[in-house]
Amino acid sequence: MKRLIILLLIVGLAGFGVWKFTRVDKYSTLGKDNDFAVKDTARISRIFLADRQGKTADLTRKGKYWYINNKYRVNDAIMGSFMNTIYGLETQFRPPQNAINTMVKNLASQSVKTEIYNDKKELIRSFYVGGVTPDESGTYMIMEGEEQPFIVGVKGKDGGIKVSFFTNEEDWRDKTVFDLPYDQIKSVEIEYPKMKNKSFKLFKTDKGYEVTPFNASVPKSAKPLNKSRVESYLVGFKKQIAETFFNRSSDKETTIQTLPFCIINVEDVSGNKRNVKLYPLIKTNKEGRLILDDKGNPVPIEKYYAYVDDKDFMIVQLALFGKILWAYDYFF
Repeated sequence: MKRLIILLLIVGLAGFGVWKFTRVDKYSTLGKDNDFAVKDTARISRIFLADRQGKTADLTRKGKYWYINNKYRVNDAIMGSFMNTIYGLETQFRPPQNAINTMVKNLASQSVKTEIYNDKKELIRSFYVGGVTPDESGTYMIMEGEEQPFIVGVKGKDGGIKVSFFTNEEDWRDKTVFDLPYDQIKSVEIEYPKMKNKSFKLFKTDKGYEVTPFNASVPKSAKPLNKSRVESYLVGFKKQIAETFFNRSSDKETTIQTLPFCIINVEDVSGNKRNVKLYPLIKTNKEGRLILDDKGNPVPIEKYYAYVDDKDFMIVQLALFGKILWAYDYFF
């Protein structure tokens, strides 16, 4: 019996020794030249990207949100997709020796270096993402410090993954203009510079809400305030998202010098304020002339330029923003 116990102990210790010295730490790439994926993405706290042109993107997690270059919130959908890519990275095959030189040249000239850090600020992955294979089914990748490149893809997806590793700050940014629950709004001011009688102020009081004309010269409505309409209106400030940033457009400087169609000022109960100026995006042809409908009238406005807090120039859709472009008399 003693011999059996001793034998079992020896086998157990030997097994533990094999496990101890051969196990793989999922948060380390030491000794693994093709383990690009990070399965526990919830532990990632920072991702640093740098391309061969010298542009960088520093993504950091702060609470439940991600930020780009410690300045702007990151678009949640884009970050979610990026995390899915990191989670799903999968080596497709080790390329033949005669293909390695071509791959290394590609990685040296057009790759994006990617550093991934865990919640202890430890570097757990560092690799380069290069171009796609000729058939666009995979992507050239190599671990930092290694000499062997690999063809890598994402499980369940076709095509290259280089497009997910980009450094342009604006492309990472969250495009939310307003995202306020109706009960967190303290006041709203809507000014239509060319329509004074349509402009209004809506503000929260101890007794509920009040709506008054924006301009003192406009008489107040004699009708009672429709409280349900006020709540319906305020709900419109939840998830107002722009179509795109347009800061690099040549239209920006000339547009913001003109009279806006509408000026929106919103303050929440915490004192945070947002100012948005809207300018109609008028459809024109290649010659710069107005596009007309069958009756010779300009086609209706579908989009607006939005100048947010005198900083960001964006494009918003009337289909969404129309929910908050009410007139004073609609509340009565």
